[in-house]
Amino acid sequence: MSGPTIVRKAMRVADAFLALLEALLVAVLVAMIVLVFCNVVLRYGFRSGIAVTDEVSRMMFVWIAFVGAIAVSRRHEHLGIDAVVAVLPAPMKRFVHALGNLTILGCCLALGHGAWAQMLLNLSNAAPISGLPMALTYTAPWLGCMGIGCIALTNALGAILGLSDGTMASGKEDPGA
Repeated sequence: MSGPTIVRKAMRVADAFLALLEALLVAVLVAMIVLVFCNVVLRYGFRSGIAVTDEVSRMMFVWIAFVGAIAVSRRHEHLGIDAVVAVLPAPMKRFVHALGNLTILGCCLALGHGAWAQMLLNLSNAAPISGLPMALTYTAPWLGCMGIGCIALTNALGAILGLSDGTMASGKEDPGA
């Protein structure tokens, strides 16, 4: 198998994984909306409620944030200012791109290490109402760091090996600009 064929297959796998992540995002968001809506209706309409709503929706929100961060990172749709980088020559763009992604990787390693430690500490702690392990909350940042870290490492290697043009742009124009 040639190099470009392997890269194309890897990109297809990454795109399939991104589609799976987006489906997970939609499912969790819909579940959270339904849970909170039902709780509001029950509280105001019937003077009862779903006790676990606050805990579970808070956990879901953490998962939405970190899974969404992976999807945004994969599509290069995160916030970034490239006014300075845009005027640099191509070799400097690649260098800055690699340096930026290596910095992201370092941040992911630091945050991931802390999230892993918290996950292990909270394995035996249960949420007071739902009884779910509190480690579930800390699994989301750990997985988010692993996903974003892999993307950053791939981007850095692409810039170092000259497989990337050194831009972080998604290639889409902002329709509002």
